[in-house]
Amino acid sequence: MKTLGDSMVPVQRFQTFPFRFTYPAEPHPSLVTSIRKAGILTPLLCIEGDKGADLLVLDGYRRLIAARELGLQRVPVAVIPRVSPREMAMRWIYAQMAYRTLNPFEVAGFIKRGAVSFRLSISEMCKLAASEMHFNLPTSLFQDLPNILGFPEALKREAVKRAYSPVFLVKISHRYPAYLLRTVSRLFRYFSLSENQLDRLLEWMEELILRDGVSPDGLLSQDPFHFILLHAVMPTAKKRDVFLRAMYEKRFPERARLDKKLGEIRRKISLVGDVKLVAPRELMGSRFELRIGFKSLRELERVLGKTTYFAKELHKVFDLL
Repeated sequence: MKTLGDSMVPVQRFQTFPFRFTYPAEPHPSLVTSIRKAGILTPLLCIEGDKGADLLVLDGYRRLIAARELGLQRVPVAVIPRVSPREMAMRWIYAQMAYRTLNPFEVAGFIKRGAVSFRLSISEMCKLAASEMHFNLPTSLFQDLPNILGFPEALKREAVKRAYSPVFLVKISHRYPAYLLRTVSRLFRYFSLSENQLDRLLEWMEELILRDGVSPDGLLSQDPFHFILLHAVMPTAKKRDVFLRAMYEKRFPERARLDKKLGEIRRKISLVGDVKLVAPRELMGSRFELRIGFKSLRELERVLGKTTYFAKELHKVFDLL
């Protein structure tokens, strides 16, 4: 590695496109604040252009953008000579992993766009990613990872914010059509969704669209979904929970009715004393549990004596199965 002059280079001398795989592309506010206070502490890693052309930024794209936003005229640079395509790709990996963990969209960009930038095959890029990035994805799925680059922007940002697993992202890229992903991604303006919540919502919406013969937008325009999303004062976490519950009741109306009935029976039984009724998971089974808590024999006798009050309710329990 060599240094160019005093290592301070005008910001106009850089090309950022060839190796720009970072996502999101814009610098984090904390990086801008740090550079404003202390300057750029880690030099940009660059490659010499052909015949005196502009320098190619291999690592440091966000630092360069932050410097331009702050009006800096020069930035520190370390220039490396051109080496083999594979060695160049390895240097990009090591430069990134030295101080951070790559997210799935950066790895996907490295594989797909990097194949052009480094002039390597997709197969070679997948092997490099699988062997060098210590990325939580089975080797067989690296070839499919670039599919997630076509996700809507809102879905990408939610995936990074909530740290969706790469296996899950590849799964939904195969499992669900693009139009459904676009529709669901618009919900992120109203609330956030965990990986499990998003998985359930996509499944329910797809099934409702096929069952009722409606479009995704048509489904969301129905009540109560339209009302819930536009509710002006409902907290976002509550709005998410209410929306998911409404979607569940729309998809499984009979099961929702049984859930409601079970809740009513449980409340009546709980009035007797420290008695709890435990149903089979999702009412899929034929065995309930009645749990009675007591501190003394007298308390147990008193609770058992009251069980006659809800004997009729217990008959209703078996009607739920």
